[in-house]
Amino acid sequence: MKLLKPAWVTHDGKPIFSIDIHPDGSKFATGGQGDDSGRVVIWNVAPIVKEQAEEDDNVPKLLCQMDNHLACVNCVRWSNSGQYLASGGDDKLVMIWQLTRYAGSTIFGGGGKTNIEHWRCVSTLRGHSGDVLDLGWSPDDQYLASSSVDNTVRIWNMLNMPESIAVLKGHTGLVKGIAWDPIGKYVASQSDDKTVRVWKTSDWKQETVVTEPFEECGGTTHVLRLNWSPDGQYLVSAHAMNGGGPTAQIIERDGWKTDKDFVGHRKAITCVSFNSNMLRKSALHKGTNYCCCAIGSRDRSLSIWLTSLKRPLVVIHELFLNSVLDLSWSRSGYQLMACSWDGSVAYIEFDDKELGQIVSVEEKENLFQRMYGKKSFSTGVDKKASVVIEDPDWIQPQLVGPSVPSVIEEDGGMLSSDSRASRTSQIVAKGPTDKQIETRTVDGRRRITPVFIPPLMEEDDAQSSHASNHSSAALVQPTFSSSTESRSKIVVEKRDEVTKPGLSSTTSTSPSPPQVNARKEMSNILLSRRLERNEPERSVVSIRTSGSSAASVATTGISIFRSPDSDKVAIAPLSVQKSFSVPASCGRSFEIENQSYFVGHKMAVHKLSCVMHGKVAWDIFLSSPMIGCAASVYCVAVTCSDATLHCFAVGDGSRMIPGIKLQGPAVHLRVQDHFVSVVTAHGQMNVWDIIKRKSTLKTSILSLTDSDGSVTLTSCTIRDTGLPILSFSNSKTYTYSTDMDTWLLLADAMDPLRNGSDLQGISSSGSFGSGPSRSSVINNADSKIICSISYADLKMSALAELNSPAEYRTWLMTKVKYMAQQGMEDRLRSLCEDLLGPVHRSSQRGKNWQPTILTMKKNDLLHQVLQVMATNVKMQRLCTEFQQQLKMLTEF
Repeated sequence: MKLLKPAWVTHDGKPIFSIDIHPDGSKFATGGQGDDSGRVVIWNVAPIVKEQAEEDDNVPKLLCQMDNHLACVNCVRWSNSGQYLASGGDDKLVMIWQLTRYAGSTIFGGGGKTNIEHWRCVSTLRGHSGDVLDLGWSPDDQYLASSSVDNTVRIWNMLNMPESIAVLKGHTGLVKGIAWDPIGKYVASQSDDKTVRVWKTSDWKQETVVTEPFEECGGTTHVLRLNWSPDGQYLVSAHAMNGGGPTAQIIERDGWKTDKDFVGHRKAITCVSFNSNMLRKSALHKGTNYCCCAIGSRDRSLSIWLTSLKRPLVVIHELFLNSVLDLSWSRSGYQLMACSWDGSVAYIEFDDKELGQIVSVEEKENLFQRMYGKKSFSTGVDKKASVVIEDPDWIQPQLVGPSVPSVIEEDGGMLSSDSRASRTSQIVAKGPTDKQIETRTVDGRRRITPVFIPPLMEEDDAQSSHASNHSSAALVQPTFSSSTESRSKIVVEKRDEVTKPGLSSTTSTSPSPPQVNARKEMSNILLSRRLERNEPERSVVSIRTSGSSAASVATTGISIFRSPDSDKVAIAPLSVQKSFSVPASCGRSFEIENQSYFVGHKMAVHKLSCVMHGKVAWDIFLSSPMIGCAASVYCVAVTCSDATLHCFAVGDGSRMIPGIKLQGPAVHLRVQDHFVSVVTAHGQMNVWDIIKRKSTLKTSILSLTDSDGSVTLTSCTIRDTGLPILSFSNSKTYTYSTDMDTWLLLADAMDPLRNGSDLQGISSSGSFGSGPSRSSVINNADSKIICSISYADLKMSALAELNSPAEYRTWLMTKVKYMAQQGMEDRLRSLCEDLLGPVHRSSQRGKNWQPTILTMKKNDLLHQVLQVMATNVKMQRLCTEFQQQLKMLTEF
């Protein structure tokens, strides 16, 4: 075993709250406190693993530093693919980072350090009302779970960021830990309310709550990071008690029993992390697999356990000067990293003689197959089709065929072994559908299993099979039934295409001319039959949208550009999807069926359904195919292919306003509270207050994009005032000012001012020092000072426009710190005079002076400004002068 503590991995002496090794093992991320903000840092692993790399100046240690969080970062987690890095902090935000092709740059305020890689925030997940403490990616990276001090766990759809699809409520205390079952069936959370709760991913409802091991726990810890074993059989929690001593409680998946635990630590357990690999002693010991678990505690020690041993493999005492806060195993299984409140990290490397040999992926998948009836977690769109059935003895025979026991059908009929075998052979060869079958095993147990059916035959295939016997019809039945009469009533859903979230639909190869003619002929026959029976054309396409606020038409970046030869505006055309569903935060979902319900010759209507708790609450028909839908607790908005917008009340589906004729087809739709915003293909943007029936904005966004279409609209948020905040792919964010009748630039991640500035915060000693020499974009010291203050002013003006008092105060104090450090007495005097105000408030100047800014009293801000200025001895005279004036004004 090798133990190292690299001194160069540091957040300038401040606490490091989280650490995570990249899946490829080449880098690791840390999250914690920065100078005046939260900090995420990505480090190179090579200088730790190899001593010669650490001594080589050409091998970088720091790869990228991101100070975008407004407050301390509590957790960093890589996605299982390694494509994304998620970070959550005290600013209530979850940020998703992605590596870009741009070269690195000088770190703002980083003492001359340079970014080797450029990681950009591609999405910000907003929804928590308190600090975000822990994060967890689902096994297939489809979801991200975040836990917060607001007592909730939020589930985010990472295939359609920033959509929040579920809020798990039940905890009555701060939720400090989250962990995904490696099978994908459960997600577990641990809270200060002395409970561990397990939630089902099929419907996001609570499966069980475990309380007994935590009832004796006194006090609390900063984090409660629990974890699942790699085989999914055990969940190990933090901060449990047994006989008055701290333990890590082992919760068994089978019945959620709690009769085992890890003991030995002197203080509360803070974090648990399993090695993601199954292990065995050697190649000769096949079948004797075990797991490896690392446990960190407030007693500053770390213990490594093998489930094959009754005692820990190794215990490292006094590893840190403060609590262990996070642990991370490498994907290879032989490297472990830990971080501590004392601001340091530790690296531990094992070999196969100490831990054992890694069980191959194939063996692990076969183990999953035997235990859960599946080899790996499904990444498909249809979550119901990936439900895990934990009864391999019942599942396995279905895949074999002849030995399948009799299965009770929905109508009480029975299927013979032969018929089931023939049907099973068809089932295995085809893909999943979203329908479920409830069956019973021979011992009477109820089971829910996905039904596998082949897609409906194409029209030309239907012609050839029309003359065959009825056995072919049985192959396309969506549900089991032994009744001939019931079969004739079943509507077969034609699955032309299935579009996965965030992906374009796949197109098949073009048929030969004879096939085309056959399809057209058969299509005409089917159409005439539907017209005679007045039946809708059934065609299903599943797509994901961005939830309660953004429409299905906005699932990707919107590129709007002008042709260089004309003034025409172009945009990629939108296709009408046959059917899609929009989940909404109001507890309902909205299903759209563009299915041509025929009401006359060549006339059709299209249906919008509101579904609540699995039941249809109301239906509405529209005369034009729908291309987008979004909803809030007040209303649901729908855009149609004829460039119209329709708004309905969520409660009963009543129309709120007549249809709005848009300037062109809608390409982006968002509903937030009672505001509806639409962007059309011509670049026109409108925002309406539906309750007041009032337009809050009508303008164009073409001035914010490039003529070649390289800049795309990535997100839209509506402020409380009804004005939008737009983010673009060039890292710029804008809002609109109706008073000034123009777009205002709020932020630019690539702003040269940021790279050229050299802002510094107050040091830990409370005084300002000159600090180390810096290499920045601007080398001249005076120019660097001006650039720094200009950047602070830019941030303050943006925050004033957004009416964000807390952040405004933070940047104001940052600006004052820098000016005080540099001795800018004249500028500080002007600032203090504005905050103090005129002595005679009855004068003309006094009447024009506003005593508040962003609801904050200016005199209170002056008191804080003077405290910051007092840190510089040269500013004492100026501080004393304004302190006396402020005191006289208060007494007066």
